Amino acid sequence: MNDLRFCPTCGAKLENDERFCGQCGFDTETIENFDGMTQLNDQQKLVEDNSNLQAIDSGQSPKSFAQNKTQKKSAQSIIIILSVAIGCFILIAGIAFWWFNQGKNIFGKAETSVAVVNGENKASLSLPSYSVNEGSYTAAQNIAIIIPAGEEVQVFYTIDGTDPTAKATKYETPIILQTNTTLKSIAIDKKGNQSGIKTATYTIVIPQTATTQPQTTTPAAATNADERAQFESNINGTWKVRDSSGFVLYYTFSGGRVNVTDGGSDYFDDVYSFNISPGNNGTIGTVDAGTHSFSIDCNPLGDNAIFINGMYASYN
Repeated sequence: MNDLRFCPTCGAKLENDERFCGQCGFDTETIENFDGMTQLNDQQKLVEDNSNLQAIDSGQSPKSFAQNKTQKKSAQSIIIILSVAIGCFILIAGIAFWWFNQGKNIFGKAETSVAVVNGENKASLSLPSYSVNEGSYTAAQNIAIIIPAGEEVQVFYTIDGTDPTAKATKYETPIILQTNTTLKSIAIDKKGNQSGIKTATYTIVIPQTATTQPQTTTPAAATNADERAQFESNINGTWKVRDSSGFVLYYTFSGGRVNVTDGGSDYFDDVYSFNISPGNNGTIGTVDAGTHSFSIDCNPLGDNAIFINGMYASYN
């Protein structure tokens, strides 16, 4: 009988003096190339011996050593799986954190309206609104600005077409518009949060009232004197003018003198002379005081207002 340790067909280990392989039934007596099979058995025995030596060095039986190697491989696989899972969780959490920092919820909708002010994100206020819609009108318009809700919100506006800031005119009372005007306003709260700019354009053309002079036999000189007296009566008093930037001046015509002041200091004070446009019942004329000249229109009469150099002036 051949001295085989392993079956040359299936590789199963053969017991001493075992002629037939207990795994595949191979007859070991049929082996002709004994030397080649011996080499095969020696290689397989070497592998088996090495495994047994490792087990002996670790103080374990060969069977326990093999089991431990299998357990170590399983533990390594579990560690790898856990590491991948943790990495994925951190990645997803990072993306979610970035998404929420962009001011969005999980559905991708904006949660907070923001505006950029001096490079910073700030909560945005609603736009101011106006009591009169923009459009064309044939009479002066009294515009009230409706201040949006918020904490200590103030509104600033311009009427010259420029964009308003916190340095523009602060809204306190309704604005009277007599001429074509572009009204712009912005709301700002105590924290510096601000709205967008509300813009409205008003086209205002006030028709002049035609004046019909009654037929009279009064000489022209007398009529002119009457109109001059009427003109002085029409302009007598103090008139308040607010320019397009919100700056206020007061014009006082009294006793043949004109005084112009901003309410704190005088700009000038001088005697004046005047010329009228005849045939207008003393409503239109020009006042000259030193180097200053004022074109004045008192139409329509009875509304406690005149126009000085085309600017609306209310009786003060």
